[in-house]
Amino acid sequence: MIVDCLTDNPARALAQLRQVFTQFGGSLGAPGSVAYLFKPVGRMSYPSAMDLAGLRRLAFDAGAEDIVVGPAGSIDVLTDPWEFDAVRARLSSAGFVPAHFGVTERASLTVPLAGSAAVWMLRLQAALRDLEEVQSVYTNAEIPDEVVAQL
Repeated sequence: MIVDCLTDNPARALAQLRQVFTQFGGSLGAPGSVAYLFKPVGRMSYPSAMDLAGLRRLAFDAGAEDIVVGPAGSIDVLTDPWEFDAVRARLSSAGFVPAHFGVTERASLTVPLAGSAAVWMLRLQAALRDLEEVQSVYTNAEIPDEVVAQL
């Protein structure tokens, strides 16, 4: 798990993070200790009703690295972070305007979680996101949609 924070008081932010991780039975690692598990990527998300063939063709021509189709049919176009703005501009000018977009962290290796472990992870993420200094939370946990829907 990577937690990005923006704060004027690093000591306070670390104390709050440590408290939340301890509350959920975890511990706070050293800065960058799990960075090798993640890769920064530009991500543009499109609804399932999008023309996949046309988007795929244009996205790869524009410099996209990968296109991922989710179980519900949603489409994510992934780019190198340095190429993100250029690819997004080219796709948008061709009528493929993403519903959501930004540079994010993508897990290189995912870990499937189910049952109480999945619920625990979702609650931990929610508790971290509730902290004022937390900007983003990235995890390599793969949680079934049924568990997410229950919470």
